[in-house]
Amino acid sequence: MEQTKELNNLFSRNIIELKLISDRIAEGKGEKAGIFSNTYQILYILDRKEKVTPKELIAELNMAKSNLAILAKKMISDGLIESHKDKSNKREIYYNITESGKEMLQEKLDNIDTVCEGDTKKVTNIIIRAVEELRKLENKAASQKKRKTNAK
Repeated sequence: MEQTKELNNLFSRNIIELKLISDRIAEGKGEKAGIFSNTYQILYILDRKEKVTPKELIAELNMAKSNLAILAKKMISDGLIESHKDKSNKREIYYNITESGKEMLQEKLDNIDTVCEGDTKKVTNIIIRAVEELRKLENKAASQKKRKTNAK
């Protein structure tokens, strides 16, 4: 039992350490705001998926609806994303990334890649494995939360 608690504590501490290290690698200040800023997170999500609803972004980013509305309006005016109405459901809107948004995102990703140029393949393989395992844990936690909610 004690060993399990120690292992869990080690996991928690390393998750925090991973976040801190990745922040230092990927973050910038002001105009060069890092990949973890909401703008870059939205661009990244929209680059992965063609059409994303505000509801999906709110859930994935754990962001307030009002904050997303303000940020999306700015990103639209900056030409980074577009907003469209769903043809089958006129009340539903979705966002997609523009070419300008893709270029801005790619520039940031290229800047991050230069940080670990020499060890890119090794580090990338480690990160890919870690992300796969963390996604499994995320799905497991979501299932447990859903079961608890349904049991109430």
